Amino acid sequence: MWGSTVTDGRVFDVVIVGAGPAGCVLASRLSEDPNRSVLLLEAGPDYGVETTAWPAELFDYTQMPLEAHSWGYLHAGRPVDKPFQLNRARVVGGTSTINGCVWLRGSAVDYDEWETAGNPGWGFAGLFPFFRRAESDSLGGQYHGTDGPVPVFRMGEAERTPIDGAVEATALALGFPRVDDLNGAPGQQPGVGSAPKNVADGVRMNAAFTYLARARNRANLRIVPDALVDRVLVEEGRAVGVRLADGHEWRGSEVELCGGTFGSPAVLMRTGIGPADHLCDLGIPVHIDLPGVGEHLLDHPVVGVLDALVRPEATPAAATFIPSIVKARSGQSDEEIDLHIYHGQYFDDSRGWVFWLSASLQYAVSRGYVRLTSADPHATLEIDHRHLTEQRDLEALCDGVELAARLAATEPLAAKIERLPGWPTNWKDRDELRTWLRANAGTTYHPSSTCRMGPASDPTAVVDHQGRVHGVEGLRVADASIFPAGPRANIHFTVVAAAEKIAEMMRNGDTV
Repeated sequence: MWGSTVTDGRVFDVVIVGAGPAGCVLASRLSEDPNRSVLLLEAGPDYGVETTAWPAELFDYTQMPLEAHSWGYLHAGRPVDKPFQLNRARVVGGTSTINGCVWLRGSAVDYDEWETAGNPGWGFAGLFPFFRRAESDSLGGQYHGTDGPVPVFRMGEAERTPIDGAVEATALALGFPRVDDLNGAPGQQPGVGSAPKNVADGVRMNAAFTYLARARNRANLRIVPDALVDRVLVEEGRAVGVRLADGHEWRGSEVELCGGTFGSPAVLMRTGIGPADHLCDLGIPVHIDLPGVGEHLLDHPVVGVLDALVRPEATPAAATFIPSIVKARSGQSDEEIDLHIYHGQYFDDSRGWVFWLSASLQYAVSRGYVRLTSADPHATLEIDHRHLTEQRDLEALCDGVELAARLAATEPLAAKIERLPGWPTNWKDRDELRTWLRANAGTTYHPSSTCRMGPASDPTAVVDHQGRVHGVEGLRVADASIFPAGPRANIHFTVVAAAEKIAEMMRNGDTV
């Protein structure tokens, strides 16, 4: 049924599946011990240590090259003539090679809720040291690390375009205070400030350039690209390795899944770990009935509110992409923020310089799912975010759209842009806005929570507070899929910190 088996006879101490941010963190930290052998498997290519060998489109942080190295995932249930792409990058470095580079920590309250849900050590106090360990932020002080692998950049006054300055000035005019450091406190309050970014010398610093680069030459680390993992090998209740789509097997004393919110539950389900009914429908023998695998998919829905031409007097010297962020609180949130307003500008050959504005809901409770369409590892997945199915989310994002529209209509920003026909969409009342949002909301590409962390008593939990899959020894998940809920921030920083924490647990016998 599963095809022939090919092995090289070697058993590694740790087999890591997926070389995105989480996998690169684990590979780097675990291989610091020269007595631990580590194998890092990645389904896509590896461009190596020399940046000159990398595609130039993966460097430019002023754009998101979403279709580069795409897995080809599409949102379920959308019209064939209007596909909704759910881009993730199939390459060493993972989606950190194509992301928007926003490096935000989020709110302490989110992590404290993780701990309250039965995950000791995952509150803000327990996770904060790993946020610090990850970064090198010149701001320093008690809320920043200064010697971690990921450099942090903020746009200065001299680098701002006239439009960038106008956005901040307009936010101030609307009553938002200036915040010099968007990661400068445990909580988040409404305000506007420069976006911290994982950028250095104008280059997107993905996980391959930061964590993995420092580990590549270690004799105890092996990196194998173009290795699509089919399933985990489980013998007598313990993970003993993985089988690739081509039948090759790699053996290990422990297996770490870092395939991301879509990939990790897919590997578990092909292994026979997941919702029994779904697996039986696909003819996959059930090893463990874990109904939470692939469920509870969370995301930050987003919608474009405005495209406008930049007036000649405000022509920028260069493109920008989320140089600053307006953090806001909808009518659905009493204390912490739950909205981000993003902006940027780019040059279009037919239209000239274009300014864009969007609203992203950073605290969303609508839950979707990830399911297999076949036992074949090459088959696509069925992914449905079910954005805005919860009324709270719909009303909050309506508030975000209305705020973004006010920004665009207020001086000094309004004087520097010329609205294109149809932008923003006019709505006569809230009902029309709700209808428009349901049809046009998309993704901020922050999926999480499909292998939720929680105690064994939680029927929806997939892993425990150490990332260990319930019911299987020697198998962990260490990516955004284990988040009990999504943080109120772009998730890259949290993924890295969580992987740092799990790596430290493994190094210290699960005592962290």
